[in-house]
Amino acid sequence: MALVKRPGALVSLAAVMLAASIGIIGCGTGSSYPVQAAYRPAGPFATTTGVVQDASGHVIYDLYYPGNYTALGFKSPIVTWGNGTGGTPSMVSTLLSHLASYGFTVIASTLGNTGSGNEIDAAAHYLVAQDGVTSSVFHGHLAVNQVAAVGTSQGAGGAVRAATNDPALIKTVMTFSLPSTFWVGPNPDCPVKADCMFDPAALTQPTFFISTHGPFDAVIASPPTERAFYNSVTVHAALGIIRNSDGQRADHTSISNTADGGNPGGELGYATAWLEYQLRGDSTAAAAFSGAHPELVANSNWPGSAAK
Repeated sequence: MALVKRPGALVSLAAVMLAASIGIIGCGTGSSYPVQAAYRPAGPFATTTGVVQDASGHVIYDLYYPGNYTALGFKSPIVTWGNGTGGTPSMVSTLLSHLASYGFTVIASTLGNTGSGNEIDAAAHYLVAQDGVTSSVFHGHLAVNQVAAVGTSQGAGGAVRAATNDPALIKTVMTFSLPSTFWVGPNPDCPVKADCMFDPAALTQPTFFISTHGPFDAVIASPPTERAFYNSVTVHAALGIIRNSDGQRADHTSISNTADGGNPGGELGYATAWLEYQLRGDSTAAAAFSGAHPELVANSNWPGSAAK
């Protein structure tokens, strides 16, 4: 496999900060909810992108990562991403680039079926190995013991499977619209249904379940379904059910760049804060999910949320 850095992909810090200054205040993102407001703008680090190709030249992973690792002052945690059915990393590049701007190194399978979790787990192992390759841009820069499995829809199920199958590597899980298991079925990634079945109750890692109050999620990943998943886990967990995302009603595809107004801004703050909290021990971010009064639970734009 070969890593290819995309030419001209480096985003200047000035551009990042300019983007951060636009549209920060929206429903549920004001000063009443300081953690969400703190992590909703783009982070302080310039980012770049690349791809990983297999021996035949096919792109198997997209990469989003800090453009200058020496500027971080810390080793970069790893986030491995799973797409929803038929999805691509480019569809969620706003989210993935946002995470990279906070110093995370994101690797995303390019497959449109990731429910087995195999590709999600393999991608994380690829980056862990790259940290030890002298010629790699990632050499010595990655926090190889701080890895999150994250995904949406089918990829959310894949993230759960990656974590339950490889608990020694995956330290936390975050899911967007984890579907009811009613929707699990065979696909090109899973020859039989069992290959894509997931069981959140088996998780041993802290987990953040994110969903919406939208009409499509009412069928695919309803608030009662997400709450049942949340109730089933015995580990530290959070449940976030968002109503609106940057002025648009949030729904199953809200995390996509091109749906529900074209910006998943409402979810960015708490999604970033969860990873900052779990992978970097950020006490400011932790206040959204822990303590006597977790901010997420009090946020009026996230009714029905919970933390334990």
